[in-house]
Amino acid sequence: MKRLFFLFLFFLLLSVNVYSKQLKVGVYLSLTGPIAAWGRPELEGIEIAHSIQPKVDGNNIKLMILDVASKQEEAALAAERFASLGVKYVIGPVSTSMAFSALPILERNKIVDVIPTANGMGLVKDRPYTSRVCITNNTQSKIMSNYIYTAGLKKGVIIEDITTEYSVDLTKRFKNDFIKDGGKILRIYKIQSSQKDFTPIITDIKKLNPDFIYFTNYYNTIALFLIQLRQMGLKQKVFAGSAASSYALIKIAGKNANGLVFTDDFDPLLPQGRLAKRFINDFENRFKRFPDSPEALAADSYFLLVRGIEKVGTNTQNVAKFIRNTTFYGVTGKIIIKNGTVRRTIVLREVKDGKFIPVAVYEP
Repeated sequence: MKRLFFLFLFFLLLSVNVYSKQLKVGVYLSLTGPIAAWGRPELEGIEIAHSIQPKVDGNNIKLMILDVASKQEEAALAAERFASLGVKYVIGPVSTSMAFSALPILERNKIVDVIPTANGMGLVKDRPYTSRVCITNNTQSKIMSNYIYTAGLKKGVIIEDITTEYSVDLTKRFKNDFIKDGGKILRIYKIQSSQKDFTPIITDIKKLNPDFIYFTNYYNTIALFLIQLRQMGLKQKVFAGSAASSYALIKIAGKNANGLVFTDDFDPLLPQGRLAKRFINDFENRFKRFPDSPEALAADSYFLLVRGIEKVGTNTQNVAKFIRNTTFYGVTGKIIIKNGTVRRTIVLREVKDGKFIPVAVYEP
């Protein structure tokens, strides 16, 4: 009887020890809703990264996944949920507007957040527990403005989604950068993400006859616009920000998307380093396709968080400080972070025959 008691006590202590060696990482993404074509791939990228490095500092990493359904209020609720569960590290969300909803709650609870793809300005400023890995609007705006102007395209129009922080911010920055470069913005067309009929706008664009059209919208709106644009016979050059980077755009727009050039963080045809090659190989083996930028950026968010814990331990203040001031060679290339501000590898990609093809690479 005494022997059984000691065996029971041994296994009880063992189970407590195993539990205590578990480190919870929250993941809050848009797994449903209008931008799920980014959220679901981001989760796949995190899952592959987790399979590559499932432990840190002697702890088994447990992913705690919440769907925010592409809604700002759900992002805030997810942040509250993580706080109530004692989660100290999270990855997400997809978009800038959702980040602005969640971050005050996460910061108040001293929860470290590494953002994969929300690239609107102001997210990390004066937020000591918040970092990100993606390009920012000011950087992608400057690169695209210079690319367009040096290609001999001097006058353009912008399609802006007034319902998203990302689009409003990128529109303002691109307009200012293009004018500084010597170009002219003929008009900014303000739409809403729910809008489906762009015939009046396209009719007006035809009258203005710009050299190019620049989209600051998400992939789904861009796809619908491109279909109608080409159906109405307009052949202007088309460009976009990083929110165009989803194969859902090609699935919706088909051949109408050909020629679209956009800024991005990653291209699987240009793997940089061993980690990138390992990630691409493991991802392809599991999902039978190449990863794209949402998957790769989410993986880098995971790897950066794990690296921070490896370097300074599990104290959240120390982890956050390290992540906000480091140089990291990730799946998507070189990422330099100083006081939360990111400088990183940037790729220009073009849609060609149903694929994304890299056309230029800019190193930090």
